[in-house]
Amino acid sequence: MAEQGDVDPRVATAAAHWGPRFVNNGTDYLDFERTLARITRWEDWCREWGRTAEGYEAIATRADEEGRHATAAEAWRRAGMCWHWAKFVFVMDPDQLRAASDRAVADYARGLDTMRPPAQRVAVPYGGTALPAYLRVPATTAGPPPVVVMAPGLDSVKEELQATAEYFLARGMATLAVDGPGQGESEFELPIEPAYEKVATAAVNFCQTVPEVDGSRVGFFGVSLGGYYAARAMAFEPRLVAGVALAGPYRFDLEWDHLPPMTRDTFRHRSRSVDDAAARAYAGTLTLEEAAARITNPMLVVHGAQDRLVGRVHADRMAAEAPGAELLMYEDGNHGVANRAFESRATFADWMGAHLGATPPAAG
Repeated sequence: MAEQGDVDPRVATAAAHWGPRFVNNGTDYLDFERTLARITRWEDWCREWGRTAEGYEAIATRADEEGRHATAAEAWRRAGMCWHWAKFVFVMDPDQLRAASDRAVADYARGLDTMRPPAQRVAVPYGGTALPAYLRVPATTAGPPPVVVMAPGLDSVKEELQATAEYFLARGMATLAVDGPGQGESEFELPIEPAYEKVATAAVNFCQTVPEVDGSRVGFFGVSLGGYYAARAMAFEPRLVAGVALAGPYRFDLEWDHLPPMTRDTFRHRSRSVDDAAARAYAGTLTLEEAAARITNPMLVVHGAQDRLVGRVHADRMAAEAPGAELLMYEDGNHGVANRAFESRATFADWMGAHLGATPPAAG
C-alpha cells in the first residue's frame, strides 16, 4: 500500500469517513479495507470497486450453475452494493458511472427473492414517467400493515436503503424505497427536484393502490439530502401520518464552501448545473424557509452533532421552526449517525411504528 502522503486526498477522505456507512449498509468491512488498499488515485475508485463486485459476480455465477440459489442471491446483492459504491459519487466519468449503475441495479435485482420479506420491483407513476422502487411487505396477522416511503440522499439509492428498511419491517411496517429525481436509476432521466413533495404525493397515491398495505397509514423517511426531502414531504403532503428526517439539511447551500469537492461535484452533476456557481444557486432552492412552519404532523429530526457534511445548525433550525417536530441529537454521531446505526435506526423505527400503529410480525 502506498504511503499516506502518496494517497489522493479524496481517497484519504473516503477511507477516514465512509467505513461505517458502507459496513452498516450491507458491505463487508474487509471488502472496504481490501478495496481501499488498492486505491491511491480517485480516478481508480470506480474500477477498483468494480473489481470487488466482479469477485462476487463470479461467486454468484458458480453458485447459480450448481443450484445453490441462496448463496447466489446473497452474492448478487453484495455485487450490486459494490457496484453502487463504485459509482455513488464518481461523476468525473459519466460512462463509467452509467455502466456501474446499470450493473448495480441488475446484480442486486437477481437477489431480491431471497430477502425476508422479499423485495418486489415496482414503478411509481410520476408525471409522464415512472420512478423505480422496491416494495417489501411483512407478513402480519393484523391486516394490511402501514407503509413507510423511503427517500435516498444525494448519493444513496433504493438498494442502499434496504439495510434501514429491515428495522421498519421487523416492527410490522411495509417499505417503499424510491429512486426519486436525481437519484439512482432516475438520475439519468430527471434532475434533482427541490419540491420533493411532488414525489411524496406520487408515492402516497401509489401506496393507496396496493391492496397489501394500508394506504391510510403512510409514513416518510429520508436520510441526508433525503432528510430534507422528508421535511418537504411532511410540509406539503397532509396524508403522511409521521416522518423521520435523518441528517437532513435545512437549506443545502448554507455550508456549500465546506462541502467536500466530491459532494459539490455530485450535486452539480445530478442537478444538471453547468458549473459550481450554478450548482450553488440551485442548492439555495432546496430550502425549508417557508416550508418548516407547515410541518404540523409528527416529525422526528435525527442528527449527529459531529456531522461534517450537514452541521447540527440545520437540525436545530428545522426542529425549532416545525411545530410538529421533535429533535433527537446524538452528540458523538457522524453523518447519518452511521457510527451508531443500530441504536439510531431501532429508535426511529420504534418511533415510527408507534405513530403508524404498526403490529410487529408474529415470531417464527
